[in-house]
Amino acid sequence: MPAVVRAGGLEPLPVPSLPDDMTGLISAVAGYERLALDAAVHGGRDRMLRAMLAHPLVGQVDRAEKLTDLLMAGNRRHLAWAR
Repeated sequence: MPAVVRAGGLEPLPVPSLPDDMTGLISAVAGYERLALDAAVHGGRDRMLRAMLAHPLVGQVDRAEKLTDLLMAGNRRHLAWAR
């Protein structure tokens, strides 16, 4: 958040609204990030697949399944639940 620093403290500056397309993209990526975190913490192919499907650059079942399988194969040694 932009702010002005003064001797008495910080004074927040107004932030202009984002255009709808940017707001939507930020919301979609944030949703993906929450799902990816859930998959990282709790494990499971289904959670990983759900996160991949939510990513705005993936969004297709066949592509998400391939990416999920590639991620699992390439990182299996780091995924205790996938060994």
